[in-house]
Amino acid sequence: MRIEGRIDDKDKISDVSQVWIAAADLPAPALARGATLLNDEETRRVEAFRFDSDRRMSLVARAALRALLGQHLNVDPRSLRFVTGEHGKPALAGAEVEFNVSHSAGHIAIAISDGGPIGVDIESMKRSSDLLHLAERFFSPPEAENVRAADENERARRFFAYWTAKESVIKAAGGGLSIELRSFETDPRLGESTSVTNRGADPRLDGWNVFAIPSPIESMQLAIASRAEEPPLVRAFDVIRSIQMFDSAGREMK
Repeated sequence: MRIEGRIDDKDKISDVSQVWIAAADLPAPALARGATLLNDEETRRVEAFRFDSDRRMSLVARAALRALLGQHLNVDPRSLRFVTGEHGKPALAGAEVEFNVSHSAGHIAIAISDGGPIGVDIESMKRSSDLLHLAERFFSPPEAENVRAADENERARRFFAYWTAKESVIKAAGGGLSIELRSFETDPRLGESTSVTNRGADPRLDGWNVFAIPSPIESMQLAIASRAEEPPLVRAFDVIRSIQMFDSAGREMK
């Protein structure tokens, strides 16, 4: 599994599927600059959140996505137009590039691929929920038993390995709430690729591979789903610098 350093203003996104991870806690000037990349609808969606932390997270995720896609396609990030699929999965209009976004506990993960659909999920393992109850409710019986069999120190890691793997598959497939977590199985193993077992007859669940990624951020679990055989390149990036790569007219600064 490849994990590399930060993106800087000389980096370009290659044709390999990549996952970019960053902290979303930005100072006010950077937030203001990021807001200039959003369109009116995105701005309304950001402002609709009740809590400031949610508004900031939404703004940073949207701005970072536009900045990275702008780099990838060598276009003004403000010119990008997004459409929404039947079950709510966003896509880029007029381009074959695929992307997916996840955020948790002040961090964002953005997956970009030229090789077909991709899904990413990042989760904080510090959640205080009853993990065993959730596993029994949402996982298949073998998966729930694996969570139950783990000792207290390992249970959270094992639960979130399954949770992120399953969420990444659902997001890659674009099924949203129409796909139940119990309808397929996977056996995520850190640093390895594992296939998905379709327990039903849903063709949307066929052919996926899950990559359980060693997260560069402590106490975070990360998984990516795609139909590729090779794992994506995982990189940390500086959101501020990524946003600043574009001038006030949306041109990439050299």
